[in-house]
Amino acid sequence: MGKEWTDEEVAAEISDAVRIVREDKFEAFVRGKLPAPPSDPNGGNGQPGNAGNSGGNDPTAPKAKRSLWWGETE
Repeated sequence: MGKEWTDEEVAAEISDAVRIVREDKFEAFVRGKLPAPPSDPNGGNGQPGNAGNSGGNDPTAPKAKRSLWWGETE
């Protein structure tokens, strides 16, 4: 059976979550305003790593075939 939460415990969990989100938003804001240090792998863009940032609109890339699930015939 699950834990019975008191109103004080729920309020504490919510306030902790709000605090964490505010800290993350502030850190992203500051990273966007300050130049990135040379050791920063994110480059100051507030995004993790380099995921999805390479070759976004490369016209030479082959177009992926749609799957049968979306109505394409074989």
